[in-house]
Amino acid sequence: MHEKYDREEIIDLLSVHLRKIESVRNHILKEFYEEHTEERDNFESMVQEYSEYIRGIMDNKPNDTLNGVWPLVLIGSIVEVEDLDYSDIGKLKIVPPFYEDKNRKLECASCLSPVGHALLLKKIGDEVTVKTPLGNSNFKIKSIDFPLN
Repeated sequence: MHEKYDREEIIDLLSVHLRKIESVRNHILKEFYEEHTEERDNFESMVQEYSEYIRGIMDNKPNDTLNGVWPLVLIGSIVEVEDLDYSDIGKLKIVPPFYEDKNRKLECASCLSPVGHALLLKKIGDEVTVKTPLGNSNFKIKSIDFPLN
């Protein structure tokens, strides 16, 4: 993993990421959502909003959004979070739905799960409240790594 990025490198990585997400979206729609359902529509809407947000960052003029650190939580990011309710720190990998990690080196959160969705597109220092069936959980993003492979 790599800790410092220049703007052009971030733009290039975001561009590659968007192409990969489009491919993953097409695979998931074909494999798991052949019929038009509300769940399929929600997934497609989430991917569309996600892609538009990233394109907006890519189109922005240089500013503090791209200040040398990875700018936001993406699908594929490894996020270090502090549980503000229990003062516990852990790492999560944000993954596409139906993702299976055979190695299980990290705890995974689907981008459609309450935790994964709440963290998606957030920045270092952001605090998020996650509404789960067991109640609200509060997290603060400590770091974001984006594996380059």
